[in-house]
Formats: sequence, C-alpha cells, structure tokens
Amino acid sequence: MGGAGLTTSWTRAAGVIVALAMAALAISLGSAVRGSGAAAAGIQPPNFVLILVDDQAMNTFKPAYMPRTFHEIVYQGTRFRNGIAAPPLCCPDRAGILTGQYPHNHGVFSNIPGYPDFRNPQDTLPVWLQRAGYHTGLVGKYMNHYTDSVGTAPAPGFDSWFGMMEPFSYYDYDVSNNGKLQHFGDARSDYSTDVFTRQATEFLSASSQSTNPFLLYLAYEAPHGHSKSPIPPCRLSAAPPDQASVRAVEHIPLPRPPSFNERDVSDKPAAIRDLPRLSHGEIEHIENNWHCALAAMGEVDKEVGLLMQELKDDGEARNTIVIYTSDNGFFFGEHRLPDEKSDIYEPALNVPFAVRVPREYRSGPRVRASDAVVTNQDIAATMIAYAGQYLGHRVPTCAGPGDCRRMDGRSFAPLVGGSGRWPADRGALVEIHSGDHRYHAIRTPRYVYSKLRTGERELYDLGTDPFELRNQAGARKYKTIQRRLGARLTRLRKCSGIRGRDAPTARPFCQ
Repeated sequence: MGGAGLTTSWTRAAGVIVALAMAALAISLGSAVRGSGAAAAGIQPPNFVLILVDDQAMNTFKPAYMPRTFHEIVYQGTRFRNGIAAPPLCCPDRAGILTGQYPHNHGVFSNIPGYPDFRNPQDTLPVWLQRAGYHTGLVGKYMNHYTDSVGTAPAPGFDSWFGMMEPFSYYDYDVSNNGKLQHFGDARSDYSTDVFTRQATEFLSASSQSTNPFLLYLAYEAPHGHSKSPIPPCRLSAAPPDQASVRAVEHIPLPRPPSFNERDVSDKPAAIRDLPRLSHGEIEHIENNWHCALAAMGEVDKEVGLLMQELKDDGEARNTIVIYTSDNGFFFGEHRLPDEKSDIYEPALNVPFAVRVPREYRSGPRVRASDAVVTNQDIAATMIAYAGQYLGHRVPTCAGPGDCRRMDGRSFAPLVGGSGRWPADRGALVEIHSGDHRYHAIRTPRYVYSKLRTGERELYDLGTDPFELRNQAGARKYKTIQRRLGARLTRLRKCSGIRGRDAPTARPFCQ
C-alpha cells in the first residue's frame, strides 16, 4: 500500500486522476494543497487540533470552572457523555491515540516501561498525516519514558517538536525544541501550561501561512500531581500557576457523591474491601488536591481561549476540527480511593471528551451531546477518515510499503454531524497490566464488566446505579447480561480492525 501528497494545484479532473494513481504508487513524499481535488465539493482538508490534558476528572469539567473551553469547543461542538479512557492510564492511552489501537495490538499496557514497549513507533498518526501532506507539530508531553529512551530527538512524523523532557513538571523543567535542549525555570513566565500555549500559537500562526493543512497535538501537563510544586498549598498535587489562582477556588466545595468514602464495600474486590474509610486528615488532603486541580485547570481554560482566538485571528477556525479530552480521569475519594486513576470505576474511566466540527465538514446539523461510547482509539480513526474524505483518497495507515496498522477505533464522524453509521451498543475494551492494576473490561453505554487477574469479577449497571455502589457480578438477575458481556469481552481481547473498513483476518473485528 502507498500514499502520496498532492504536489500542485489541481483541477477537479486532475485531482481524480492523481487520486486513482495514488493507490498504485509506493509511498512518496509530497505536500497536500488545500482545496485541490477534495471529494466534498472542493472543500479543503480540515486542520486538526488535539488538546490533551493529564488526569482531569469529570467533576472538574464544568462550564463554571472552564467557561472558555465550553464556550469555544463544547457549546460549538459535541459533548460525549461516555468518553472512555481505554485504559485509564497515561502511556497506554496516549499510545492508543497515536495508533488507533488497543494495548494488545500496540503493546503498551503500563507507564513502566511505557514507550519501550511501543510496537512500530514509526507507524503512527502523525506519520500518516505527514505523508498525506499535513504539517504536523507536537507541543507538550508525548509518552512516558520516551525521552529516557530517545533523548531530545523528535518522534517520527512531527515536522515541529516542542516535547517536554522527563521528569515532567510545571516549573523547572526541560524541553526538546526541535532536538535542542531548552530549560525553563521558576519564573511565572516559565509555567508550562502558558509556555505550551505560546509555542502552540506560534505553530498555528506559521501553519496559517502555508497551503498545507496541519495537525497540532497539544498535550498539557495539568492537572497531573507533582511533588515539585512551588505553590505551598499544592506541594503534592496539581501545581497551579500562583497562590492567587488557588484562593480564587477555595470556596468551591469538594464533590461528595454517594460513592465518596463509600460506606459498604463488601461487594467490591479485596483490594477495595481492604481499604479503610478515609480519615478526617485524608479528606482534608483530598479537598486540598481538589482546589489545586481546579486552579490548574482554570489556567488551562484561559490558555484554551487564547488558542481558539489564534485560530480565529488566522482565519483557520472554520477549517479546523478541535478535539478536547483527557488521558484518564482521577479519584477524589470515591470508593475510598484518595488519589488513584487506574481502577475500572467511572471517575477514572469516564473522561472529558468534546469535539468541535465546523459547519463545512458536517453533512447534517450539529449534535450537541451524545451518549455513544467513544474512546481515545477513535481519535486517529476519525482524523484519518476526515482527511481522506476531503483529500479525495484514502490515507494509508502505513509508515511504508508493508508496514501498516489496522486501527481498532472507528471514526465518530456519524456522531458529530457527519455521514455513516455507529453501533448502538458499542463496547469498548479496557485492558491494563500495571502494578496491582491488572484487568480486562468492557464498557458499553449501560454496563461495565471487568475480569481481574485475581479471578474476581465486577459488573455495574450504570443505568440504575451510576455511582457503582452495587456489584451485580454473579447476581441471578444479571446472569444473562454477564454471560453476553463476558463473551463480547473475550472477542475484544483478540480483536483487530473494523468490519466493513478493514479486510477480514482470522481474528475477530473490534466492535
């Protein structure tokens, strides 16, 4: 298989000829010219901006806390109520974004060793889009232990690289600026959220001067917790930019849903049953973490507003699909978990997920919200589908001849005003092998069913029990449902590709 960019301005007829020829050519370098040969009435291929935050819980993703993000992205696009981090852990989730694959196909099940387990790191989304003529840039955090393994070298597929070096931090950190080491200190102007936005807006400004569409992958460190925070109240939590940002949110109470400091955990696996109820001191610590996270996300919100304004100033907002999500959620005392993120429960699994698709790239009205299950694996599949549609040819998911990936994710275009179909009861695979967190699970719009390494099982009916207080595994009423979910989970653990898009193999298709 091969793919090539477009090299000159085309007439529509010439575009068709070139597009047909591309299927027979080996992959070659080139650049896509906007508005040339696009399949959809000459509309130029869309730009893509992916904004990824680190460890943001759903209870911090509200218009009261992030008004600019809601005004510019959520209220202008589609909010997914069942956005799933598959799995809820940084490096495996990011590998899924880059490949459109589940861990059993891309190889990363944990943050340790993280990047060294990444299969075919040269065959990723930025490589595919770069070969299709996109100008590609990364700003922020890439993958755990990437810089430990590779150093300052940019990852394959990125024309512009501003990657945070390990150890990650908000202040006093290094970045690789296109391969050259650059240090940022403790000044307010060195705060990583702001630095990343400045670099991202520079990328957008430069990209707007080109005829090529672009991909910006902007990965903030916030609101991940750290021990190096120079802000006194937040020494062991997310680091806000300054003391004033913490004081501005200290009046906001910590959410205490029914699962907070759960009284009866007799239905839970042993790892949860063995947890004591949270003490007064632990709850005070959680409250402090909550306020620090809110303050850190408040700064992200300001920077998202600046980023979206740059798109408008450059005249690119109407040509850019923007995706906002988190690599996993976070616990603030739910199920007695004070500061965890990898357990199968909703505070970790269900993440902020919003997509803004301009009118030019919608065949129908804007969908304000959706209950469909979407995952990080769907991001690559969606970008590739949109790029191919408006370039006028399929974008190969290949690094070279014979070096191709089969994505497990599917395009969510049908859910955001585009054409196509989406499975009504889509089941997402969640698989993780990290420390004590070793399980496989399936998450559907209504149920989550997991099999732990210990042999224990959990089944929650989110329709009647959204806070997961009653484990129904083994219950007579749910016997048939558990059997069906178990069978689906077994297939998903071996799955590869999507029926109707990919060629059949001996392995089952993903759902």
